[in-house]
Amino acid sequence: MSDSVKKWHEMQEDKLDDCCGADCGCHDDNMSSTMDVKFIYESPDGGETVTRRPFMSDISEREVIQKPVIDPAVKKDAYTILSVYSEDAVRLAAKILDVGE
Repeated sequence: MSDSVKKWHEMQEDKLDDCCGADCGCHDDNMSSTMDVKFIYESPDGGETVTRRPFMSDISEREVIQKPVIDPAVKKDAYTILSVYSEDAVRLAAKILDVGE
């Protein structure tokens, strides 16, 4: 956890202590229950793969909840193309598909 996040947590604890007195505990259950159910959802590839991680957690704690689905027949065709044509031809074809030439 970064220093700024740690400092933020310390400031939040100080606020809670100031509301009712030190170690009042009146907010502990409320805070932990709401923090447990909140997630950040992210997609590194525009929506095909979706990951989530608990709010305020490190990115290393993310889990994949949706993976791209590839049709096995299409995957087989792709491997056939790779085995028949040269790498340069395949890359040029992919570029043409992306650019629309």
